[in-house]
Amino acid sequence: MGTTESLKDIMDDLSPEARKLVAKVWQLEREHLHVKSPSLLTDEIVRAAKELAK
Repeated sequence: MGTTESLKDIMDDLSPEARKLVAKVWQLEREHLHVKSPSLLTDEIVRAAKELAK
Protein backbone atom coordinates (compact mmCIF):
# COMPACT_ATOMS: atom_id res chain seq x y z
CA MET A 1 0.00 0.00 0.00
CA GLY A 2 1.53 3.29 -1.07
CA THR A 3 1.10 6.47 0.89
CA THR A 4 -0.76 8.06 -2.01
CA GLU A 5 -3.45 5.38 -2.21
CA SER A 6 -6.85 6.53 -1.06
CA LEU A 7 -9.24 4.44 0.96
CA LYS A 8 -11.39 4.11 -2.17
CA ASP A 9 -8.42 2.73 -4.13
CA ILE A 10 -7.72 0.20 -1.41
CA MET A 11 -11.36 -0.84 -1.10
CA ASP A 12 -11.69 -1.15 -4.89
CA ASP A 13 -8.79 -3.63 -4.89
CA LEU A 14 -10.46 -5.90 -2.31
CA SER A 15 -12.56 -8.92 -3.14
CA PRO A 16 -16.29 -8.69 -2.40
CA GLU A 17 -15.79 -10.96 0.62
CA ALA A 18 -12.99 -8.77 1.97
CA ARG A 19 -15.17 -5.67 1.54
CA LYS A 20 -17.92 -7.38 3.56
CA LEU A 21 -15.42 -8.16 6.31
CA VAL A 22 -14.12 -4.58 6.39
CA ALA A 23 -17.70 -3.29 6.61
CA LYS A 24 -18.45 -5.68 9.48
CA VAL A 25 -15.29 -4.66 11.37
CA TRP A 26 -16.15 -0.97 10.94
CA GLN A 27 -19.68 -1.66 12.16
CA LEU A 28 -18.42 -3.51 15.25
CA GLU A 29 -15.94 -0.75 16.03
CA ARG A 30 -18.66 1.92 15.76
CA GLU A 31 -21.03 -0.09 17.95
CA HIS A 32 -18.36 -0.55 20.60
CA LEU A 33 -16.58 2.78 20.33
CA HIS A 34 -16.64 3.33 24.09
CA VAL A 35 -16.01 -0.23 25.23
CA LYS A 36 -13.77 -0.31 28.28
CA SER A 37 -12.08 -3.51 27.11
CA PRO A 38 -11.58 -3.21 23.34
CA SER A 39 -9.83 -6.57 23.31
CA LEU A 40 -13.30 -8.11 23.66
CA LEU A 41 -14.01 -6.99 20.09
CA THR A 42 -11.42 -9.43 18.78
CA ASP A 43 -13.74 -12.39 19.37
CA GLU A 44 -16.60 -10.66 17.55
CA ILE A 45 -14.35 -9.73 14.62
CA VAL A 46 -13.03 -13.30 14.37
CA ARG A 47 -16.60 -14.63 14.55
CA ALA A 48 -17.66 -12.25 11.74
CA ALA A 49 -14.70 -13.32 9.59
CA LYS A 50 -15.56 -16.99 10.09
CA GLU A 51 -19.18 -16.32 9.19
CA LEU A 52 -18.21 -14.53 5.98
CA ALA A 53 -15.74 -17.29 5.11
CA LYS A 54 -18.45 -19.95 5.04
